Amino acid sequence: MGILRSLLFVPVLEPRFLAKAHLRGADAVILDLEDSIVPQRKEEARARIAQAAVDVASRGLRVFVRINSAPELADKDVAASVGKAVAGLFVPKVDTPEQLLAHVERVKRAEQKAGLPDGHTALVALLETPLSIFNAVAIAQASDRLVALGFGVEDYAAAMEQIPEPVAMSYAAQTVAIAARAAGVDALGLPGSIADFTDIEALARLAALARQLGFTGSCAIHPAQVATFNEAFGISAAQAAQAAEVIEVFEAAMAQGLGAIALHGKMIDIPVYERALATIRRAGKATA
Repeated sequence: MGILRSLLFVPVLEPRFLAKAHLRGADAVILDLEDSIVPQRKEEARARIAQAAVDVASRGLRVFVRINSAPELADKDVAASVGKAVAGLFVPKVDTPEQLLAHVERVKRAEQKAGLPDGHTALVALLETPLSIFNAVAIAQASDRLVALGFGVEDYAAAMEQIPEPVAMSYAAQTVAIAARAAGVDALGLPGSIADFTDIEALARLAALARQLGFTGSCAIHPAQVATFNEAFGISAAQAAQAAEVIEVFEAAMAQGLGAIALHGKMIDIPVYERALATIRRAGKATA
């Protein structure tokens, strides 16, 4: 799937935004059929989704579609969205593994109808309620189609009657990140609101905190947020060089029978070495 530091929501009913999506620097684009589409325009959006996906994908971007959670809407959304140009679906309000598996069956049927190989369409489960947080591990391990868990901070805060700020959101956010890491998938989200897309400094602080909590990327609601997420969730040249040095020095030490060494005044042992390996793997995914 490749690295997903930033995923930009793009309105499927706005051709001018679709035409510029590839210029925004995001790792992927999310075409939305859920919250940004009012009920009376759902059918219109579905009718446009396939061609919009083809157009965006033809410019080199990975394309996801966010569907609706209600079964009667999800059936139509999946049927309209699954296609060669769509890498995966964002599934909102997944409270239980059974709900995710119901979406898996929808996707299987749509893939068969479209003549696509089984497993072509990846899934991202959005955890947005208190129940979903308690079921995070089970959801993360429910299907091998799952490539990421996403934390829906606004809906979660509403359900908890809280303000979406880190002091209140960090526990639930890190629960999602831990569940994702345990299942070997990405963790997308922030422990706070991204509604104010004009305050880039505050966004950078929030993204840095998300990185420390274990998140690997975030969705963006405005192009101005993309660069901040790419930096926060990416690997800098300096970080990659430092990791490479740790690997080189520690592997040389292990060859001499040593299990721990000092480098630049800091102890290097197996956990530090494994973290350096993970850094290099992530840097490689970013350039793949």
